[in-house]
Amino acid sequence: MSSGRAVAVAVTVVVVAAARMVQCAASPLPVRVSPDAPQQERLKAAHDLLASSPLIDGHNDLAWNIRKFLHNKLHSFNLSSDLSKEKPWRNSAFSHTDLPRLRKGQVAAQVSSGFVPCVCVFLSILCFKLYSVSKLPRLLILPCHFKQTTHTFFLSSRCLPEILQEFRRGRVASLMGVEGGHGLASSMGVVRALYDLGVRYVTLTHKCHTPWAECSEQDSPPPNARGLTPYGKELVREMNRLGLMVDLSHASARTARDVLATSRAPVIFSHSAARALCSIDRNVPDDVLSSLAANGGIVMISFYNDFLTCTDKATVKDVVAHINHIRSMAGVDHVGLGAGYDGINRTPTGLEDASRYPKLFAELLKDNTWSLQDLKKLAGLNFLRVFTHVEQVREELSSERPSEEIIPIHDIDSRWPCRYKFASLDDART
Repeated sequence: MSSGRAVAVAVTVVVVAAARMVQCAASPLPVRVSPDAPQQERLKAAHDLLASSPLIDGHNDLAWNIRKFLHNKLHSFNLSSDLSKEKPWRNSAFSHTDLPRLRKGQVAAQVSSGFVPCVCVFLSILCFKLYSVSKLPRLLILPCHFKQTTHTFFLSSRCLPEILQEFRRGRVASLMGVEGGHGLASSMGVVRALYDLGVRYVTLTHKCHTPWAECSEQDSPPPNARGLTPYGKELVREMNRLGLMVDLSHASARTARDVLATSRAPVIFSHSAARALCSIDRNVPDDVLSSLAANGGIVMISFYNDFLTCTDKATVKDVVAHINHIRSMAGVDHVGLGAGYDGINRTPTGLEDASRYPKLFAELLKDNTWSLQDLKKLAGLNFLRVFTHVEQVREELSSERPSEEIIPIHDIDSRWPCRYKFASLDDART
């Protein structure tokens, strides 16, 4: 995107495309298979469902693995190959994604995370963040065509304008997200620059507090404030003005409550789970889930075993349990999928990599309380609705001036950044 005007044009197309996609939900649906149908029949029905409506995953960490394994040398990377058979990917418990597996999993789009760990805050964090984000378009526009019969698959560097069109062509699209507000350098200007680079959500915290927001880690030094500081609230309002989705995965419950009370646009949890089923601070408590319906936001379910069962073992049924709990607390319009593939090393049995999404829908088809329309919402229509609403808020706020607030100097004190010690960079993920 070469100018602000180009961004505005792209946004307009995003809203139209997303709105049309939601309207597509009114089209005739495939006949629903019986809940008692055999596994193969339900699996076929799941494939048919995902062929008729897009599946969008809210969080994928392939870009981090490219940094970790290849030191960002993209000229030697071929996303079209089966990475499960290639070194060093095949030997890593963190590797779950490539074009063949995305195609097999019928993924229409995913959000690729631009991530740097909290340990980098002492090493020119802004440079690390911008380099991480600037790499994503290079990765996503590689000539990595994977042809099979009449289909060609690619990852688009654009955000949402052509998701529906590319879905109908059988292609995979990719959006960009930034994980970890510690990479924003507490700067409104950096937030605006990231939006201009194509980023469409920011995860406010990671495993460390920022000077303006509290993370969910309980063993960290005390934050500057419980929840959001006044500057943090101003930053959220600036994200609303830009059309940048606020991601609350990794944020504390206090931060989530403050954001829900502040944001004029729907929020997302790009890769989280329900605290009621696995009682860890990283998961979303029931009161926040109940508030999410009024906000219009969405929780996208992580496939990390530790978040699902609080153990290193889980199955597809545990993922279904979290989906159902969030549906019961917030409503079917407020749940989606954010597996976290390539950023996790323990995945549920049955959902081992990005090729397995149809198995999840085959399991859900065993429950007759899930209509086909509801399953389409879970797969991707809910995310598109949220994105559309965020862009509508952007249009409503288009006459407002960019924020010129500067973080108070007393918020940047000796307690920040948090000094985390990880055994390895792998420990810094999830």
